[in-house]
Amino acid sequence: MSREMTFAASVQTVHEAGSCVDALLAETAPRIGPDDGDLITLFLTAHYEDELSDIVARLRQSYPRAVLIGCTAESIIGNALEIEGRPAMSMLVASLPGVEVHPFHVSHPQHARARASQNWEPLLGVSGESEPVILGMADPYRFDVLTFVEDINEALPGAPVLGGMASAADGPGQNVLILDDTIHREGLVGVALTGDLRVDTVVSQGCRPIGRPFIVTKSQDRFIRELGGKVAWERLQEVIAELRPDEEQAAQQALFVGRAINEYKPDFKRGDFLIHTLLGVERNTGALAIAGMPRIGSTVQFHIRDAESADEDLRHMLAPFRGPQSPPVAGALLFSCNGRGSRMWPGVPHHDAGVLREHLGDVPTAGFFCAGEFGPVGGRNFVHGFTASIALFRPRGSESVPVT
Repeated sequence: MSREMTFAASVQTVHEAGSCVDALLAETAPRIGPDDGDLITLFLTAHYEDELSDIVARLRQSYPRAVLIGCTAESIIGNALEIEGRPAMSMLVASLPGVEVHPFHVSHPQHARARASQNWEPLLGVSGESEPVILGMADPYRFDVLTFVEDINEALPGAPVLGGMASAADGPGQNVLILDDTIHREGLVGVALTGDLRVDTVVSQGCRPIGRPFIVTKSQDRFIRELGGKVAWERLQEVIAELRPDEEQAAQQALFVGRAINEYKPDFKRGDFLIHTLLGVERNTGALAIAGMPRIGSTVQFHIRDAESADEDLRHMLAPFRGPQSPPVAGALLFSCNGRGSRMWPGVPHHDAGVLREHLGDVPTAGFFCAGEFGPVGGRNFVHGFTASIALFRPRGSESVPVT
């Protein structure tokens, strides 16, 4: 009997590890049997770390064919819930007929060798011609994620990279990465998915533009020195002078510079900018320092971020997937910044997971709060902050969704 793409998810807060795994499996097993699971993603708080070997063994026994990947995290996401500040596990099990799952672990030395040889296929198990989708979880202390993501852009152009950095630790060697039976404390674990699979990506950077776009006419390293032939600081003051009082207050608290991914577009909208933090002003020159490398001729626009704009942006990015005319989504992974959640929306629990559920309905979902998120913007992959990066899974034959 042929299988159909099926996902099952569960999130549990039982303190005892064995009982928590029992509860996870009790919820997923009725939808996906032991011989039908192809991929398991597991996210859990450090509370369960001492029992991690037993947890992994139990899941591998329950789904012997499945590739298992995951990591420890500060807080956990599952279905419509965001569990912050207390023990929790979240698991997504996928039955993926017609899809090949290629697991990999990349250490720092392996990454260096692949860069030197420019031969990535032995490491990742896929070539660019196979149109892979890459899911990954990395250690932020012992792996150069920024360089790895940029390398994938060059080696596998067009291949989306989604995931995030483990967030359960405040120093090297404390995060845990899981790949099948092995527990790692450095590098990146992931899977490359090929075959009968469509993954729609939603990367909500949580900002809204202010003012108008400008061309960078003078720059140096991380400094924007001139915008449209005028000192960058003076251009910023022009923009701020035209803001409403509430927007001006938001700009004083969180001001960003969005760099257009494709400068040749006739006009720009949400999703067209890669957001960089504005680090400061060089007082004697009026140059603006950003967390990026602006180049002469690029188009930039100032942005603000607050709870209202982050909520608005996520809803806008998910709008094409809402409604009866949208193709059904089989499952989802949600990688949210640990600066979101109750830190961004105090008194509003489960914000990102709840908005996702509101737009997509009862879609099996798992995820975690990251120390940095991966996701594509404008066709290229980046490492983000304060972002919700979402992977939506469907069979390849599904109708495409026009993301605005």
